[in-house]
Amino acid sequence: MLPPRPESSSASEVSDSTRCLAQRFARVLTLRQDQRQRTNRTRRRTHRSRNCASMRRELQAGAAVDKKRHRALHATAPNARVEDEALDATIRSLQAHIASMERSALLRDSATIVWRANRSAAALDLSREYFLQFEHGYDPADGGRSVSTERFMSSVFRPDILCRDFQGLQPFMDQWEKYTTFHKGLVVSLGKMRLVSGDGDAECVVVHATAEIRVTFTADTLKFLYPSLFTQALQDTQARAIVDSLVGRQGDLPLELVLNFDDEGRVFAYESRVGLVSTLLEVLHDPSAAIRVYQSSLMTADGHWKVSQDREAIAQRERMLPRQLL
Repeated sequence: MLPPRPESSSASEVSDSTRCLAQRFARVLTLRQDQRQRTNRTRRRTHRSRNCASMRRELQAGAAVDKKRHRALHATAPNARVEDEALDATIRSLQAHIASMERSALLRDSATIVWRANRSAAALDLSREYFLQFEHGYDPADGGRSVSTERFMSSVFRPDILCRDFQGLQPFMDQWEKYTTFHKGLVVSLGKMRLVSGDGDAECVVVHATAEIRVTFTADTLKFLYPSLFTQALQDTQARAIVDSLVGRQGDLPLELVLNFDDEGRVFAYESRVGLVSTLLEVLHDPSAAIRVYQSSLMTADGHWKVSQDREAIAQRERMLPRQLL
């Protein structure tokens, strides 16, 4: 079952644009109406009396008024022309904006139609592109690459993406940033991908993928991601020896990832598993040292770093998730 879909950023932008257009259109209509009323007032004539003396006085007064009106009209004519031009420009702008919105809506509808016609192949292609985007991790300081990755993620992943440890796209990106900045030379290599059956919803597509994250351990890795071991190493010689044996060493972290796509081709939930223990055993060749390092780490069972472990919040998110595969 899909979680409730929030109003997307594109839908919110359309709503704001529609509201803005309505306000601008109302202002244009008001200005046009005011202009008509002014024109009608200038054309309005008073009923003339049949009394000759009164008629002469009215004609004389009318002639004086007409002269004043003529002078006033000539004085205000440039302003009126400017006002008319501004109103016409506003109307043209409104028409262009409406046409642009119609084209955007058509493109979104076309993308949804393409997804629904080729959802299995499209899900595999998007999953493959995901690993290409994060081939060297994610570092906001790397302007060009990070902008491309952020654009891809905002178009393919829902802003309220859900996993056991947290909810939201920004926490998801923060995890990749921790992996990238607290290790050296991160490289992600995609292994295998396959489609798996979902939880009975024919509109959903589920992709299971395996990969490896190659990292080099640094002093910052241990200081920020294994803080208790780093602190112990300041006083304990055995802990110091473990730290020294890790710094500068490379390790391959096995990764399993499950991406759940909704009926519009966006990822609304995911699962992950990272085999940290096996990597530490391979690097240290000492089971007791590997367990000690693992126990000092801030990694969750799902492979996330430095995440608040609120049991009630985790249980609530698990109830919202589709059937778990890992």
